[in-house]
Amino acid sequence: MNGSFVKKFVSAGAAGFFAIAGAAFAQTVAIMNGEVHTVSGGVIENGDVIIQNGRIAQVGADLTAPAGATVIDASGKVVTPGLFAPSSNIGLVEIGLDQESNDSSPQSGFPLGAALDATDAYNPFSTLIGWNRAGGVTRALMAPGNGDTLFGGQAAVIDLTGRPNSVTKPKAAQIAVLGYGGAARSGDTRMGAWAVMREYLEEARSYHANPNDYVRRPHNGRFAVSDLKVLKPVIEGTQPLIVRINGENDLRHLIELKNAYGLRVIASGGSEAWRVARQLAAANIPVLIGGMDNLPAQFEDLSATLQNAARLQAAGVKFSFNEGAHNIRLIRQHAGNAVAEGLDHEAGLRAITLSPAEMFGLDAQLGSLDPGKVADVVIWDGDPLEVTTAPEAVFIAGVRQSLDNRQTALRDRYRDLDRGDLPHAYRGGE
Repeated sequence: MNGSFVKKFVSAGAAGFFAIAGAAFAQTVAIMNGEVHTVSGGVIENGDVIIQNGRIAQVGADLTAPAGATVIDASGKVVTPGLFAPSSNIGLVEIGLDQESNDSSPQSGFPLGAALDATDAYNPFSTLIGWNRAGGVTRALMAPGNGDTLFGGQAAVIDLTGRPNSVTKPKAAQIAVLGYGGAARSGDTRMGAWAVMREYLEEARSYHANPNDYVRRPHNGRFAVSDLKVLKPVIEGTQPLIVRINGENDLRHLIELKNAYGLRVIASGGSEAWRVARQLAAANIPVLIGGMDNLPAQFEDLSATLQNAARLQAAGVKFSFNEGAHNIRLIRQHAGNAVAEGLDHEAGLRAITLSPAEMFGLDAQLGSLDPGKVADVVIWDGDPLEVTTAPEAVFIAGVRQSLDNRQTALRDRYRDLDRGDLPHAYRGGE
């Protein structure tokens, strides 16, 4: 299968411009007789998915494989959209404790925040990409962490092909921190954090109302002009502002901030989100939660519970699951745990496929198995929300991906310790 080409699809509407990486001449593939979870339209028993030119051409039962198609018998298998990790620093960090290979956030004292762009540090050749692709993840939001400012910078959606041109949507979201994380950057008080955030937004409004006048006026140097410049889509409500925040009271203030400034907000963390679920639903604020958060790790998650997702679903809140760079494939375990605690199974699958696509304006292209959408498809050997299940095939934009990665290479290298070409310390029976 030829995977050396990149095809760009342009969407002009609310989603703006983005590129979908794939193969310009991808093979026609017919996945037949699987348990097809479309996410958008239910489950098709003994269903078929036809992929042509990097897109999903047909989905249904009793379809006919096109002439010349590569046919995959998925009998007894489960077919889903590729997983979409909605918040991670994959591509920005390789080894967390090694400063040279960790570009996830600036060191203390660095003056800029919002102006940072994750794509400037993106490493598409990270070994973590192959590892997580083999776990069924096909897209991810690559998000910087916060330095000393309340803003962390601009996140991007990437695909996990590992190719240089694998940014699906640059500037997909702006990152911020409030709650105690914001307080720690604002005089060690939440009062300071909310005051500074409002001042940031007011200064950004003032700058964009008349940039020339703004730069001529004297300022105290509190806000960098380069930060204010990139906040324009945030204050216009066109770019999501992902706010790292957990406590119930902080979430109530976030709702007030969204309404006061007309922001498009996504709450990240949300360990106490279930306590204000109805208000979050009414304010149309999605939440990215930790599906395995149960016991409080800090004061602001005293009410953390494994039933958070189920309660958010019941209230009509859109949600998904957080995970770090190294193991974003575990978002399906988060979803599975939530299902065990009362979440509907298909809602759990939606939370790690279509819901993130909707949050970042990519749902017309990604997130479900519908004709016309980009063919990010995974064939599983069982229920994807079970931890013992694994992908048998992963397609990104219609191209079948290698499931080999650093971990499988190490496994294969040291599987037979009697080999004579191994380093002496690894040879068996000596």
